[in-house]
Amino acid sequence: MANPRHFPGTDVRAPRRVRAALLAALPLLLLATPPVARAGVWPSSSPAAEGLDQEALDRGVEQLVALGGVRSVLVVRHGRIVADRSFGGPGRNAEPYNFKSASKSLLSALVGIALDRGVFGERGLDATVGELLPDDARDLPKDKRRITLENLLSMEAGLRSTSRDRYGAWVAHDDWVAAALAEPLVAPPGTAFDYSTGDTHLLSAILTKATGKSTLELARSWLMRPIGGDVASWDRAPEGTYFGGNNLYMTPRDLARLGQLYLQGGRWGGEQVVPAAWVGTSTERHATGWPDRYGAYGYLWWIPPDDPWESYAAIGYGGQFLYVVPELDMLVVMTSTLESKGAAWDRAAFRIFRDQIFGAAIR
Repeated sequence: MANPRHFPGTDVRAPRRVRAALLAALPLLLLATPPVARAGVWPSSSPAAEGLDQEALDRGVEQLVALGGVRSVLVVRHGRIVADRSFGGPGRNAEPYNFKSASKSLLSALVGIALDRGVFGERGLDATVGELLPDDARDLPKDKRRITLENLLSMEAGLRSTSRDRYGAWVAHDDWVAAALAEPLVAPPGTAFDYSTGDTHLLSAILTKATGKSTLELARSWLMRPIGGDVASWDRAPEGTYFGGNNLYMTPRDLARLGQLYLQGGRWGGEQVVPAAWVGTSTERHATGWPDRYGAYGYLWWIPPDDPWESYAAIGYGGQFLYVVPELDMLVVMTSTLESKGAAWDRAAFRIFRDQIFGAAIR
């Protein structure tokens, strides 16, 4: 669990490894904000001009494509596009694409903004389902009503997962919020990681209840439009809640904007879009995650295994990636066909990202 200390003046809990040097240097970094942040466009550059080994980068892209099913690869360094490759079919970098569960990380940003605005009240991350969804939680057992906002963010709610083999049964319900809350508790809240899209659907419902606005509207007005991007569409559940944890459609370039925003400490141009403290704490380890596949888990961000750098990633079913390495000031967005490729495919992709794509950085 997160350290219970709070950053001064915020309702966001301090991460275990606060990037103190980065935050201290943030004013200086903002003086040299990349062109993408100032102008709202994506300038291009050569890999060599941005300190990358062209051959290593090209080799990495070729190896990713050789895995099978890859549709596009977009690489950004220092706010400039250094590789923009598409390989036929849907998923090209200028077209909206279904990023599946990578939407969870965008949802995390919305929660961070809401916390900063005091939307959830004084208790912040400690606010409970009983407090935040009083109508839906009225008849729930006490232990379920005590599930906190933080438990949902770290996938430690304790409710039986609605993902993987139980996903189909869950989405067959007429009310996905009620169905997620009806799942039995299989662990005390806050004690065990169990990845569940039901948890993020509850977060979407909580945001909607607290703000009076849909999650799609918040994603556009709070997050994407201030950074020059957009959300093309987002699927909606039968009860009317937008699907917080899945089926988000946006262009790879717009998803890259989210990654660039985080590289800039949550700031875009002259506006602090996502609190800098939240950028740090949400991308730190808070739960065990799946160490043998995607790594540890933050607040709806994955912490990739075996990286020599501090990094974090938004990952969706079938090989959809936003992979961010602040130390290298670099990110990758990849789209792939919307079909399961297995853990071995994912592990191979991680190795290529680490050894070839990010490994192309000349230090």
